[in-house]
Amino acid sequence: MEDKEIYLEVKLKEINRDIMKLNIKKRHLCKQLNTFKKTEPKTVKKELKKDQAMIESIYLLKSNPNRLFASKEICQYLKDEISYNTDSFAAIYKRIHHFEPQILQVRRGYYIYKL
Repeated sequence: MEDKEIYLEVKLKEINRDIMKLNIKKRHLCKQLNTFKKTEPKTVKKELKKDQAMIESIYLLKSNPNRLFASKEICQYLKDEISYNTDSFAAIYKRIHHFEPQILQVRRGYYIYKL
C-alpha cells in the first residue's frame, strides 16, 4: 500500500514539473507572438499574474545556471518583464521550489539554479 502511495506522489511531482515546463514553453511562444504582432499585452487576473511571475522567475534562473541572483534582481526582472510588483521573492520561491527543486536558496535573499 505504501509503495502505491509513493508511486502516486512521484507521478504527481513529475506531472507538476511537466506542467511547469509547458508553461515556460508557452511563455516563450507568447513572447515571440507578441513581438511579432507588436501589441500590448492585455490585463491579466491576479492569480494568473502570480503564475506568470513564477514562470518568469524559473525562466530567469534556468537560463543562467549556477549564477547567484539576489532577490532584488529577480523582483526587478519581474517588474520589467511582466509589470509584477513585489517586495519579497520569498513567497514566490516557496511555490517555485515545489515545482523545481534544483532552484535553491543559498542564503537569505540569494537564489541559484543548480545543475
